[in-house]
Amino acid sequence: MSGCARRADLFVSIAAVLALSACGDSSRKSRSTTASPPAATPAADTTSRPIISPNNSVRRARPNEVSTGRAPLPSECDGDACGAVRVTWLDPGYRFLNTGRRDVALTIWFAAKGECLLSEFSIAPSQSSGWGNVGFCKPYHARYK
Repeated sequence: MSGCARRADLFVSIAAVLALSACGDSSRKSRSTTASPPAATPAADTTSRPIISPNNSVRRARPNEVSTGRAPLPSECDGDACGAVRVTWLDPGYRFLNTGRRDVALTIWFAAKGECLLSEFSIAPSQSSGWGNVGFCKPYHARYK
């Protein structure tokens, strides 16, 4: 091999080493000078802590939390006024009837495309309120006002 060929091989090798080290340095520099995005939350963590909007009106539904195509069961109610509320499935939609003698405040998260949307309303005795939603996130809450 001639001296020129050896120098050319040496030059190519040095150029390759410099190019690789420059790439490594530039990637380190770019990481340190730009703001890094927040670390993604692992999927397993979302089941223990629902993702909630800043104003608490929307949250991501957890697995097996959404029920569609039927009225909520009495066992899916939480609160002291559950016995006073009768829910009817309207296919689609719901009718909430207050069968008690006191005003009832209802809090329910209606389901929409993997999200739970907060709805709060009150029903006077012997009155009803209808909603055109097709699903809800369990449980719903009923309490006396």
